[in-house]
Amino acid sequence: MLDPDTADLTLLQDRQVAVLGFDALAAAHALNLRDSGVDVRVGTSPDSRGAARAEMEGLTVVTPEEAVEHCDIVLVPVQPGQHDEEDLAEVQRLLDEHTQPGDLVVVTTGEPVRTGVLTVAEGVDLAMLRAVGDGDRVREEYLDGRGCPALVAVARDGSGAAWATLTAYAAAMGALRSGAIVTTLAHEARAARYAEAHVYRPLWASVEAAFDTLVASGVEEEVAYLAVVHELKTRVDQVHAAGLATQYGPEGRPGEGPGAGATSRRAAQRSAHPIEHVGRRVRAMMSWIR
Repeated sequence: MLDPDTADLTLLQDRQVAVLGFDALAAAHALNLRDSGVDVRVGTSPDSRGAARAEMEGLTVVTPEEAVEHCDIVLVPVQPGQHDEEDLAEVQRLLDEHTQPGDLVVVTTGEPVRTGVLTVAEGVDLAMLRAVGDGDRVREEYLDGRGCPALVAVARDGSGAAWATLTAYAAAMGALRSGAIVTTLAHEARAARYAEAHVYRPLWASVEAAFDTLVASGVEEEVAYLAVVHELKTRVDQVHAAGLATQYGPEGRPGEGPGAGATSRRAAQRSAHPIEHVGRRVRAMMSWIR
C-alpha cells in the first residue's frame, strides 16, 4: 500500500497534466486533479462533445498535440480490453514526438504496455493508476470526501522521482483516502487477461447455454431469463458486498469442502477459500459498500 503520509502535492505545483480525451474515466481524472489544485489540460478535438463538456466544467481544452507538447505529465485513459489500436497509434506518435526525459506517462491499465502497443522513450517515466471503480464512481467518491482505491505501479523510473510523483498524483485523485495497492503493470494485465478468458467468457457461455436448455425444455423465456440472468446478478451483488460466505447460509456451504458443516455464517467465513479473506480486506477499502 502507498503511505498517504508520503504524498507531497507540492510535487505537482509546477507541473501540467495532459488528460487525453474526456470520457467518464478521463473526466474523473481531469476534474479530481483540477479540484486538488493541479494544472490540467484536456486534449481532445475542439469540435467534439467531450470538448464541450470539459469547457462547461471550466477546464482548458486544447488539441491532443498541444496537450502533450505543453504538459510534462500525460494521462492515457484506457479501459482494460477496450483499447482501440488506431487511437493508441496516434497517442504513441504524440508521445514519441513531444515527451522528453523527466516527463511522466500514466496509463490506466497495463495491457497496452504489455503488448508493446504503447511505449515511452528513454528517460521518460511510465506508471499506472487503475482506479477500482468506473469514472462516475471515481468522481462521486471524491466529491463525497472519500475516494476510490486504486492499483498503482511504476514500470520505468528514469527520473528517480516516478514513485513520489505517482503518489502525489494518487493523492490528488483522492485514491489515498481509501488506499492504493502497489502492483506491477505485468501483474495487472495478466490478471485482467486471465479473468476475461477463464471467468467472464465461460460464465456468459454458461448463461446462454442454460437459457437455451430451459427454453427448449418448455420453460417460458421470461422465466428462464429471470433464473439465469436476474438471479445471477442478485447473487453477484451479494458476493460483491459481503463475500462468498453470504451464499452458504447458517449451515455452511452445501456439499463437500472446508466450509461444509459450519454452524453459522461466521463459521463458514472462517473456513472459506482464501479469496474470502482477501475479499474482506479489499471491500474494507470501498467506502460505498462498507
